[in-house]
Amino acid sequence: MKTWTLPALLAALVWSGLAQAQPCDSGRAAWQREVNARLGSADGHGPDLGSEEWQMAVSRQLGLLELPLRGSRTWCERVQQALDLARRAPVCRQRAARGDVEALVCQRAGLALLDARVAEAYEAARRKAVNEHPPVLAAEQRGWQRERHDCWKAGPDPDSASDNEARAACARESSERRLLTLQVNYRLVPVSASARWRCDDGSEVVTHFFNATEPPSLIAERGDERSLMTLQRAASGTHYVGRNESFWEHQGQATVIWGWQGPELRCEKR
Repeated sequence: MKTWTLPALLAALVWSGLAQAQPCDSGRAAWQREVNARLGSADGHGPDLGSEEWQMAVSRQLGLLELPLRGSRTWCERVQQALDLARRAPVCRQRAARGDVEALVCQRAGLALLDARVAEAYEAARRKAVNEHPPVLAAEQRGWQRERHDCWKAGPDPDSASDNEARAACARESSERRLLTLQVNYRLVPVSASARWRCDDGSEVVTHFFNATEPPSLIAERGDERSLMTLQRAASGTHYVGRNESFWEHQGQATVIWGWQGPELRCEKR
């Protein structure tokens, strides 16, 4: 099953005629202000409009960091295409009351694009889960939507800038986690490597690594339990952390913690 990066998706939409970029000029102050407003950065904080730092921030929020020539006509058009695509994100087709997290997600182009990526991944997973028993995908998706909606609790006052930032951060974290879960659980990205580990308590841990996710991730299986973990910064080796589990590998040996306050397990690769 092919998955699309955002730049590839934008390019496909352009060729298909679905995305019609509006005229843009990366050096025009009015266009820069419009971009800032769509990204939720119109409060005067942040880097100077048009600066290299500002262009980097725009690319980061829209998932366009792999594009070269920031500030060029090509960069400008891709930014405009991303903003146009964000307006058609699924969350923007819902009825949302003022103050709802869904309204905030639609207002902020970076969050709306992330919503579109989650929807795309969900449809790809749904095609692969047609014979899934029990059918948990739809229920999990509804559960995620409720979780994201509950991000209003992170900032109860919709008129407060700081509360809105807290809501936005919560919605982004929830959406990124859902996207990664769909990609990994339904193998929408390739498995980069797999390994079996024999631990000093006699148990076996199986790891599947996914380097194409953002951030890189792994699924660890121990008995009938599994844990999704993401790559963390480490002074040496590779370190992955999940909800209550962690996996640290260094020179062919692994240290695994499984469960809340679980003991450290020393594991050897088989």
